[in-house]
Amino acid sequence: MNAPEQPLYERLGGPDAIQEVVDALYARVLADPLLKPFFENIDLVKLRTMQSEFMCAALGGPEKYSGMDLAYAHAGRGIKAIHFSAFVGHLLDVLEDRGCSEADIQDVVHRMNMYSTEITGAVSTDG
Repeated sequence: MNAPEQPLYERLGGPDAIQEVVDALYARVLADPLLKPFFENIDLVKLRTMQSEFMCAALGGPEKYSGMDLAYAHAGRGIKAIHFSAFVGHLLDVLEDRGCSEADIQDVVHRMNMYSTEITGAVSTDG
């Protein structure tokens, strides 16, 4: 009998590794001229904490996301599909740099894309 596959959350290394991913992600995002303006006057410590909590929950961990509803938190910020894609692209690059498998990277991207409508407020995928 085969053992059940290890959950994505665990394959990525659990909460400490996901926090490292979030920290590396925001280093890239804050250096991106397309995305940096969205983070001006934002409490980055709180944001990183909430992002890590969200990602842990979204990736199958036992953590519960305690932040604001995603649609409410992102409403009126002007985030379009092009911005969301750039953010997820940085996430993909961080995961590749960490040596994650292609299958795990695609699983993470798939799970993040499930929230694109809530974040952009748009059903369409045009930028």
